[in-house]
Amino acid sequence: MSRRPASGGSGNQADTEAEATATATAIAGLRWRLRRQGTLEHPAVLRELRKLEEQVTAQLADQIGRNPGRHRHSARSGQQISDASGYDLKPDPLTAATTAQFIKTLWQYKVWSGDPSWRKMAAQAGQTVVHSTMHAAMHGDTLPKLDVVKAVITGCGGGEDDLRTFATAWRRIESGRTGTAWAGADFLPAPVPTLQLVPSG
Repeated sequence: MSRRPASGGSGNQADTEAEATATATAIAGLRWRLRRQGTLEHPAVLRELRKLEEQVTAQLADQIGRNPGRHRHSARSGQQISDASGYDLKPDPLTAATTAQFIKTLWQYKVWSGDPSWRKMAAQAGQTVVHSTMHAAMHGDTLPKLDVVKAVITGCGGGEDDLRTFATAWRRIESGRTGTAWAGADFLPAPVPTLQLVPSG
């Protein structure tokens, strides 16, 4: 008994199936080639594999963002788990007074969050900062840029409270480093009126 194609979009579905089959075959062939001695260690192969990994990670993150109902397990895997009642092991960036202490707190926060990979953090942060930039910033000895700090916190599954706390700590250290005093997030200092002496008599 022959089956007739379903009406509406059957051509697109067939194209997708054919493309998926061809892609799966190509990946299987790639895995077979990578078993050959020395192939996987070749710089050109490693470079292309890194590009492939970044592309797949970015596309999966994009799909999760566009279809929040799908891949629920993957979306939840980036969220943090709070400490048990009576324990608060989350690093506090407000205790940091120097750049070195701030970077150390960022490292502690990454570990506290489950020590996600750099690529996973970049995907979780929506690729606003690439993983290599995060890696370099946290291995450096200069205060990371604020957008990098925000990407690290978001990449570790941090929420608004953590972003606010780390931003406050960053501003305090940056102001001490540059000699710029922060007047406040929403307020400017009030102007001081000039005193005019009125002559007596």
